[in-house]
Amino acid sequence: MSQVSRYLDPAIVEQLRHLQLTARSVVEGSTTGQHKSPVKGASVEFRQHRFYVPGDEPRRIDWRVFGRTDRPYVKEYDEETNLRCMLLLDCSGSMKYGRSSNTKFDYASRLAAALAFLMLGQTESVGLALFSQRVSRWIKPSAASHQLSRLLESLERSVPQGDSGLAVAMHEVAERLDRRSLVIAVSDFFSPSAQFREGLSHLRHRRHEVIVIQVTDRDEEEFPFHTWHRFKGLEGEKPYLVEPALVRERYLDNFRQHRQAVRDACTSLRAEYASFVSDEPLAQRLRQFLEKRAGV
Repeated sequence: MSQVSRYLDPAIVEQLRHLQLTARSVVEGSTTGQHKSPVKGASVEFRQHRFYVPGDEPRRIDWRVFGRTDRPYVKEYDEETNLRCMLLLDCSGSMKYGRSSNTKFDYASRLAAALAFLMLGQTESVGLALFSQRVSRWIKPSAASHQLSRLLESLERSVPQGDSGLAVAMHEVAERLDRRSLVIAVSDFFSPSAQFREGLSHLRHRRHEVIVIQVTDRDEEEFPFHTWHRFKGLEGEKPYLVEPALVRERYLDNFRQHRQAVRDACTSLRAEYASFVSDEPLAQRLRQFLEKRAGV
């Protein structure tokens, strides 16, 4: 199975052809397109050299390269788009929970790929940061033609493992992004809510727009266990043999309280929150999310 077909099935591609993802606040970039920008004038980013052909403007020749090679090359640029987006994807151990064919990480990866495909199709710049204890892979935002394949290759090579350092990763992204951007964090957010709030506050202090997308498994939502089970933590916690009837209400209450704490942090810091459950058809759920944002 190719990377494209694994992460972008035809149903998702067809849905995305009619949808858009935009920033709701002012973002930095050029003034072309649909996003407002505080920056005036065109801004471009170097992409590659190309051999000079008759008809090219002589002023585009890179004379330094000409001096070294005695051959004329021109510079090609990608116009910097109005929206720069950084996808922050959780690769910690808890993300591998789920059915073998559809873990939370599988679902979150397809979601991230779909968002990247959508924005690159709008000629926006998209990057990817993968993290467990800290950011382990960083692909800076770009609108280059090969960017999607770079992102899909990184997703293909990623294996969820280790403790979650969500707050550490959010602080790192806030520091590494040199211009205001749209940051989309995709995680189960099974980390202390106070630390999450601190990381989110740092991103917002840097004036980034933030969308928080929580991906969970149906088991985590409903705790549908009825017989004795041995529950083992996926981030190093020791296993416990549990009678589900004795802990169900307490678990569900803790789960709801934690989710509410995440939502409250988003509300108070003016970040957007959405939840996805991994057994929901991704194309349909993503369409609902984007249409709601657009007010459709």
